Amino acid sequence: MLAAHRYLNAQLTQQSEGGASALAWALSHASSSAAERSALAHELFKQGLYALVRVTDDGGTVAAEHHKGQNGPGRDGDWRDAWLNVQAPAVSRPFASSDGNVRGTVTVQADTRLARDTLWQGGVRILGLVLVAGVFWALFALNLVRWIEVRTSRDICERVRALDPGNHTALTGSCELAGVDQALVDAQRRVAATVEEQNAKIESLQSEIYRDTVTRLPNRKYFVDQFRLALTDKTPDAGGHILMFRQRDLAEINRHLSRAFTDQWLRSSSDRLRKLIEEFGGPSAQIARISGSDFALLMPRTSAPQASLLAERVRRELRSLRVPMDKYGWCRWALAMTAFAPGDIMSDTLARLDHALMCAESADDDQITPASQAADSTRIGEYSWHDALATALEQHRFSLSIQPLHAVSGALLHHEASLTLHDTSGADPVPASIFMPPAVRLGLSAECDIQAIRLGLDWLFTHSGALTVPVSLASLAQTSFLSRLDRMLADRPALTLRLTVEVDAAGLVEQGGDLRQLCQIVTAAGARMGISRLSQQFGAMERLHEYPVSYLKLCGSFITGLLHSPGSQHLAATVVATATTLDMAVYADDVPDLATQAILESLGVRAIRGAVVNFSHTRDLAPDHQWVPS
Repeated sequence: MLAAHRYLNAQLTQQSEGGASALAWALSHASSSAAERSALAHELFKQGLYALVRVTDDGGTVAAEHHKGQNGPGRDGDWRDAWLNVQAPAVSRPFASSDGNVRGTVTVQADTRLARDTLWQGGVRILGLVLVAGVFWALFALNLVRWIEVRTSRDICERVRALDPGNHTALTGSCELAGVDQALVDAQRRVAATVEEQNAKIESLQSEIYRDTVTRLPNRKYFVDQFRLALTDKTPDAGGHILMFRQRDLAEINRHLSRAFTDQWLRSSSDRLRKLIEEFGGPSAQIARISGSDFALLMPRTSAPQASLLAERVRRELRSLRVPMDKYGWCRWALAMTAFAPGDIMSDTLARLDHALMCAESADDDQITPASQAADSTRIGEYSWHDALATALEQHRFSLSIQPLHAVSGALLHHEASLTLHDTSGADPVPASIFMPPAVRLGLSAECDIQAIRLGLDWLFTHSGALTVPVSLASLAQTSFLSRLDRMLADRPALTLRLTVEVDAAGLVEQGGDLRQLCQIVTAAGARMGISRLSQQFGAMERLHEYPVSYLKLCGSFITGLLHSPGSQHLAATVVATATTLDMAVYADDVPDLATQAILESLGVRAIRGAVVNFSHTRDLAPDHQWVPS
């Protein structure tokens, strides 16, 4: 209707303009007599298309005028004109004589009654169609609602009757409300009779969901739920401890032994641990298998002495449950423990434990590592460590911490380097003892050791002394590491003469082939080899003669207990004598006191370092302790 209204108004405007233009043209070519002008105006008006035709001369006097009278009051056109608002403008055009002089003006206005009637009739038709369509739609909607209601009620009745297994009669006719009500009552009785059976099945399924299929211990989901409850406990004695332990050689056991034997061993070990915890841990302590090789012992509401005692019992039980791996040793466990309190963040606590487990794996013993001793910046999990190490390797954010090592006589033997990592926060650098265990577990140790060797060669280029750079055993197992090391040493033959590569003594027993290849590369380049932590693997003594080693290092609990152990003193004397025979020097770390220092000096240890003994030359420590940037 709006479009038709706009169209008709436009047509009326064009009609007025066309009539005015036609009359002006005719008057311009006619004679100047008033009778002829009036005749032309009358002819145009007789067409019935115009409501006003007026001709005025150049003085403004009306020469001819024809117009249709307006509808009187009360006529039908009044309200229709006001409502439809169809308007035609009065258009004026001047007309001139043949000599170009203006002779007057014509004014023409189109008649709006035909357009108004047309618009009104169209609107009435459209309104009638809408009303008819509305009536039909209302009838259709009513019938549709009734049909849906009948079908729905019948369907509900059939479903309710289907709840009765003994009712096999077909439903005929309409569904009565009384029948639906009776069927609902019967169904309610039957449902109430089966609730207990269904609840029992649900409890059984939940038990299966929360149990590990092999060990029948609670799984990770159950452990996380119980740990979350312990963290939300608000009682005065809330809090507790978590012991997490990992079977480091589970993959190796699966490769060398049958899968059935491994499952049986895990199942029997879990049964013994569960009985131990039930006997000594009380009802609140719960053990769970949270992954293939990781287990966790949740000890809520336990003090530090109680938790330590139970953790020690678990450690001894795990030691007794070990299976032989090869002729050199048994399978290994790594243990870590931390305390928690209400309000702690679960992810942070588990990340601390995960990092402590990686450190325990690096320590290569089954002593319990306290996770709470780690720095705040290192309490991140395995995936976060991967991102941090990958970013640091990409951006070369490593440096070396350089410290001198003096002999007992005071002479400078060499400098010892330790790789450190710098994070983007600008905090203190992270030492290798913190980030190397995650690097080993994530397979990034070779990249870190390559960084250490490169920085060590850079240090030798700017300094005149000798330098020792440690290399992890995990890097030797990666084939690309040895070839890259060979190329790096071959590129700087003059610097490698003052370089010493230090490896762990466990490599002589566990990775003899890789270590021989490393020794060939290092000695061919003119560098030297050193062995650290011999006191952690005395089995390497029988293989020392097979390797070109320059020095040996004794450290750890063997050195700290040397003063009160005659057997350890005899063993240390044997090590020194064997090393002297093989033309190797012996160094000692972790010396606790001067009495132990005196014993080591009497045995012939060449260099001594520890908490009390500081390189024998403290004045050299400050200027020589420096950071070598990456």
